[in-house]
Amino acid sequence: SVLTVACEQTEVLLFDPISSEHIKTLSEAHEDCVNNIRFLDNRLFATCSDDTTIALWDLRKLNTKVCTLHGHTSWVKNIEFDTNTRLLVTSGFDGNVIIWDTNRCTEDGCPHKKFFHTRFLMRMRLMPDCSKMLISTSSGYLLILHDLDLNKSLEVGNYPILRARTTSSSGEYMTSTSSSGPQGVCSSCHCNGSLPLSEKYMSRSSQREGVSPQNSLEVLTPEVPGNRDRGNCITSLQIHPKGWATLLRCSSNTDDQE
Repeated sequence: SVLTVACEQTEVLLFDPISSEHIKTLSEAHEDCVNNIRFLDNRLFATCSDDTTIALWDLRKLNTKVCTLHGHTSWVKNIEFDTNTRLLVTSGFDGNVIIWDTNRCTEDGCPHKKFFHTRFLMRMRLMPDCSKMLISTSSGYLLILHDLDLNKSLEVGNYPILRARTTSSSGEYMTSTSSSGPQGVCSSCHCNGSLPLSEKYMSRSSQREGVSPQNSLEVLTPEVPGNRDRGNCITSLQIHPKGWATLLRCSSNTDDQE
């Protein structure tokens, strides 16, 4: 019943999506650009900003924030929400993915923890069923955390790495596991970006060895048609309701070509 718009100049606009009527302007929703908005239910929504904060709002009382969340040290670009656990998931240019427990919110904020960190983080999304987390990077890689468990905080070396690379023109894949961080596998990972993200990447050997499949990390380099070189910055990442990923990636090193 409400359309919210994140604006560059610190504002959030609210509209009636049926009549197009402008309902309200939150003129100073943040101290810098507002980047993303996510509804938690039919009245609560969260906004994130280049001012490094996340704010929670209640549609019934828009004159003041429910609370402001502090934890990121750089621009916050994405907000996701797990409706089953009511955990808010945010990512920023500090390379951190942070989990916020909205079940225990007060006017001072929500309990939070760092869930994941990677260099060059650009965008983060959850699959519709929250079974996977996808992260795009400015170095052209797509990271996928399979069998997602948001209650576990991840550090390099504490999760299995799934390496995928194209082995033939027919699209067959080989997978292997490693206990090292993603830095050790990126350069050898190549994948056809047109294929769906499926469980076929899971290594049977990792299951035989007793490695938990939860939060297994896969590192992909989606190929650009006609360009088999290492991909450039993935500036945008969206997930279709059926689970397909759509990427927007720079095709050159200049800012005006994507």
